[in-house]
Amino acid sequence: MSTRALYQEPCAFAGFPLDPADHLRSDAKWIGERLGDPGSLFLVFHKMKPLMDVSDRTNPVPGFLDRAQIPDQAMETAVFLGLLEETAIFAVDLGESIAEGEATGNGVKFIDLRSVALQLFEEEFSPLPALLGKAKSLLDWHARHGCCAVCGAATEISTAGYLRECPSCKAQHFPRTDPVVIMLVHRGDRMLIGRSPGWPKGNYSALAGFVEPGETIEEACRREVKEETGIEIGRVDYIKSQPWPFPSSLMIGLFAEAETEDIRLDEKELEEARWINRAQAKMLLLTGGSEDIRLTPFHIAIARHLIEKWVDMEE
Repeated sequence: MSTRALYQEPCAFAGFPLDPADHLRSDAKWIGERLGDPGSLFLVFHKMKPLMDVSDRTNPVPGFLDRAQIPDQAMETAVFLGLLEETAIFAVDLGESIAEGEATGNGVKFIDLRSVALQLFEEEFSPLPALLGKAKSLLDWHARHGCCAVCGAATEISTAGYLRECPSCKAQHFPRTDPVVIMLVHRGDRMLIGRSPGWPKGNYSALAGFVEPGETIEEACRREVKEETGIEIGRVDYIKSQPWPFPSSLMIGLFAEAETEDIRLDEKELEEARWINRAQAKMLLLTGGSEDIRLTPFHIAIARHLIEKWVDMEE
């Protein structure tokens, strides 16, 4: 069991550390000046991996570049992240404008964001994953939405990266976030855990699923649990949420009280589900479990927060 009381901290990818300065996004003159300002800093991505300075391996930090180091072609992807005091911070995707090796070396390299977050969040809460996560989500959305969903024409970036406009049909497209319910299902002194097909043997976690159009959070929770396990859910309590930039979801963490116990598994959704009691869950967290059963959410996942919070509660 974590000695950090992890669930009392914000989740990884929460706690955005900049002033979003959203009132400046539509000021094209101000944004243009900041893009050309040698004092502005650019968070650089390549294949959706952030450039990180790992010269101090115990304290990796984003490998910010200034305007002179950014190829002109990459500047077309620039999105405004916010202000660090008076310094404007942008994110850019190098794409094909540069070979990966040209921006690495001397202690900097492109690293998968999950790996970065795991290291930054290992000992204590860090706001840096929130900065990196927002940048990745925005850049990924632009990379996926270059054409208008209404008429198919090429769209153009606008409002400092928070809008794409279609010059043909004038439709406006905004960055997308997909809501996901993730729920700790409990009944008395027991919690329900499941494992998806394809997971390593013995790995279990909380249940989760996407919210469908026209659903409330509570309705989505009840539907997903019933679909996957056949268990009826009554009371649903909101606990906390987490931005999850893979590619861009909002994880909505819930406690869901089960009204039934018999599991009727949908094997397309889950390979297995089972009930465990609070003492078993605590022991699995303390020991790491065995080949047959492990509670596997990493400390950067909201599922870990939900499980630890429930384990620490009085029955």
